[in-house]
Formats: sequence, C-alpha cells, structure tokens
Amino acid sequence: MPNKDLNLLDENLKCSCKGHNLDKLLQPSILTILAEQDTHGYMIIQELERRNTFEEEKVDNTGVYRTLKTLEDRGMVKFEWVMDETGPAKKNYMITDKGIECLKNWVNTLQLYNKKIDKIIKDAKNVLMKY
Repeated sequence: MPNKDLNLLDENLKCSCKGHNLDKLLQPSILTILAEQDTHGYMIIQELERRNTFEEEKVDNTGVYRTLKTLEDRGMVKFEWVMDETGPAKKNYMITDKGIECLKNWVNTLQLYNKKIDKIIKDAKNVLMKY
C-alpha cells in the first residue's frame, strides 16, 4: 500500500529522479560539438549553454574539463596549444577517429536507452493511474 505521507521531494534536492547527475551525457554532447568544429574548453561550455543541453541546470564547468581530460586519456579527443595575442595559450580540442567511433556508439546506445525509457514511462504511468 502506498505511503501518502511521502509527498513531494524537496524542490531543492538534486535527485537523479529529477534529471540531476546526468554528467555522463556530457561525453556525447562534447563529442558532438567537437565533431562540428575544433574549439577550446570555454567555447564548449558556452555552446552547451547556448544549446540548453541540460535544460534549467547550469553546465558544470569543472565537469566539462574533467570529461575533456577523460576523453583525451581515452584517445577520443586531442588538443593543440593555441597562442592568443591578447591572453594566455589555450588548448584547442579536436575529435579523433576514435572519438567519431565513440559518438556513433553513443547514438546507438542512446537510441536503445530511449526505447527502454519509453517502456519504463509507459509502465509507470499505467501503475500510477491507480493513485
């Protein structure tokens, strides 16, 4: 029997059931941006914000750089130092062939997840009709 005292979650609680902690989605998002153009980390952050990739949640800048480092360590992105006349040198990131292959895998995986998620939603809605 459902416990009706377990009302709504605290609005400020960053729960995965509310879409938080989806940092793994940074990988395909960053790879997509780099497949379109080579760019530096700050521009990737700006592009994620412009695309509103994570809806109302602000892009985690540290998470972007951590993900770039992970992708670099796995050979999916590489970088070149670019000297700017007005500021410090910047890492200009570019996707590798291995990164393109990974992005293709992400597309297949996300499509599969999407089917599974649709099934979970359908089943959950059917059950929730009782409440």
